[in-house]
Amino acid sequence: MSEKSSIADEQLLIRRSQSGDLDAFGELVRIHQVWLRGWLRGQLTDWTVADDLAQETFVTALKKIKQYRGDGRIESWLRSIAHNYLRNYIRKHRAVSVGGVDELQHLIVCDEGELADSSSASLEALRDCLANVRNPAKRLLEERYQHGKSVREMAIDEDIGYSAMTMKLHRLRKSLATCIENKLTP
Repeated sequence: MSEKSSIADEQLLIRRSQSGDLDAFGELVRIHQVWLRGWLRGQLTDWTVADDLAQETFVTALKKIKQYRGDGRIESWLRSIAHNYLRNYIRKHRAVSVGGVDELQHLIVCDEGELADSSSASLEALRDCLANVRNPAKRLLEERYQHGKSVREMAIDEDIGYSAMTMKLHRLRKSLATCIENKLTP
């Protein structure tokens, strides 16, 4: 079969998938799953994670196939979806090397009573650092750690993306960790 006829066949499968034909979409998955899994496995050391991300990619592609305009090759479209999943996975699972952010997370979650009763130098430094935080950062910290709002809820409230909200919170925690380190270091 020539490359032209295989591209035409693929375009037909795409159009059928866009009109709700699950068998046609299954054929697209069969055609593209090997290279997509291989690309993801080349990016990660854990092949099961790569396979999971490939599966997530195809689930998203199924949900969004009607949005595929055909401007470029479907491989590029699938790879961009997979790349977003890969980037999010790496960001969520990388080691945080700020030094103290995990401890800071625990300290922030402590309720007011625990903070008032504690004489720990770390808690005292946290108290001082939190006193210097101003709105809107202060409001975000309160919503997340005092009121227990999920990051997704906060992102919706702020009308920003989930990733943008996670980065805002990460930067706030990093800033507090730096402040605490500076107060504890002679």
